[in-house]
Amino acid sequence: MFLQMRMKPLLEHPLLQPFEPRLKSLLEFAFDGGIRSLEAAGHKLGDDLVNEAAREHFQNGIFSAFAQTQSAVGSQFIKLETRRRELSEKAKGQRANRDPAQGTAQEQLEAIENRQLILRRLMDGMLWSLLPKVWMAHHFAFQKEVRRPDPDELRRILSIASERNQNNKREIHFVTDLTTIVQIGDIVRIRWDEDGVYLRLEEIKFGKVNNTLSNIIDSSGGALSDTDLVAVETELGPHARTQALRMIRQRERLKNFGSIMTPETQTEGLQGDAVLKALAKEKNPKMATYLSELPELAADVKARGWGVHGIDGCLWLVGMSEKGLAELGLAELKNLPHFLFHIKHPELKCQIEEREALKREAPLVNLAAHNMTYVMSRSPLIWYPKDLVLDVVMNRIQIYVQFDLDAFFKIAAKAGLQLSLITGREAEEGKRTKVSGPMLENPKAYGVKVKFANGRVLKLRSSLFRDVYANLIPPSQILRLIGTLDKVQRNVPIVDT
Repeated sequence: MFLQMRMKPLLEHPLLQPFEPRLKSLLEFAFDGGIRSLEAAGHKLGDDLVNEAAREHFQNGIFSAFAQTQSAVGSQFIKLETRRRELSEKAKGQRANRDPAQGTAQEQLEAIENRQLILRRLMDGMLWSLLPKVWMAHHFAFQKEVRRPDPDELRRILSIASERNQNNKREIHFVTDLTTIVQIGDIVRIRWDEDGVYLRLEEIKFGKVNNTLSNIIDSSGGALSDTDLVAVETELGPHARTQALRMIRQRERLKNFGSIMTPETQTEGLQGDAVLKALAKEKNPKMATYLSELPELAADVKARGWGVHGIDGCLWLVGMSEKGLAELGLAELKNLPHFLFHIKHPELKCQIEEREALKREAPLVNLAAHNMTYVMSRSPLIWYPKDLVLDVVMNRIQIYVQFDLDAFFKIAAKAGLQLSLITGREAEEGKRTKVSGPMLENPKAYGVKVKFANGRVLKLRSSLFRDVYANLIPPSQILRLIGTLDKVQRNVPIVDT
């Protein structure tokens, strides 16, 4: 099975300025800021780990570089959004008139939207790298789709953030509309000192109507009755009611985010499960990634056009270029699962009977495309080295991942853990309550059940296993986390129901 999760490759267009040189410049400036600051002060990389003065230079250099990069990204994004809106209107007219030139406008739109996504994911990567805890990123977003900001409003908020970023070297203010992962508030402020890193969300409102609505909501204790909403609509117009409700929802999200950031309240979101509450009190094991495997895989692709790496006996990385497809005679990417099947099973001859086995194979997921479009993931713009980032983003190298759950379950069984997919009625319950989402490997399954040696059964959300793609977590690390859960649950009494 092959999962078509590819980012549209169109980024360059003859009617648009070249994109790759600009992207390369942004990457180099943004992520080399700390090193530049160290060297300017007479230090070298590593001194920041043992010398407080060097650490100050390194941290301030990162913040300064990220702030300046945001200004450059914001300026470019606004230009692209303005052009996108113009082209969108033009394309509508061309479609209505069946203009044969509409394809050119559509191609430009595609390239512009892809560029905007990449710029936003660059901002995501910078923000992600500064978060005190990675899990915080999971609480910024509340929907899959990100809104398209108004260019004028975005310009004003960017101006506010840019001005603030010049006031304190230890603070940076990110504009949320330039990201995909932050869908609450207008600005994220991150500050660092000797004791740690601190984060705050802020909402900025412009205009007389918004100020009036804010005062009305404040005077009503943060909520409006149906009568209040009718009065708002009568006084301020039909759109005021919708805006007031949106402002109330935004305030509630900001409030919820604040409670999530408070350690004492984190276990409240665990739905009362005694084991999960006990786990929340444990120090979570640090999860290693397989990011270091990607440069080696890319090197194989550059050398011969393709490469295959196996991890933990159940995860497969496949790197491919157009040259590789041609040399292997695959013709199309849809033939890639068949190619991998025989790499994994070299003892099997190619025959028609293998079709059923191929149907049972896990999907191949385009890693960069998945992590460009899946909000809760580690942005490809902060993979390394920068050459790899450019190769995968510009679609010269495609990296696919196959997670073989059957093989993973067998490995878990050897560790005394019985794993099985949540399907049928239990899956329908997960779908209805939105406690879990569909598994990428099997969309009919909504998570995984684990049965421990003492007979206790717990349900694990699909998001844990999606981390194989989203955060480049190898299966052995997920198994290690389940093992930690096993140790914790042994000390929690089983209550008969």
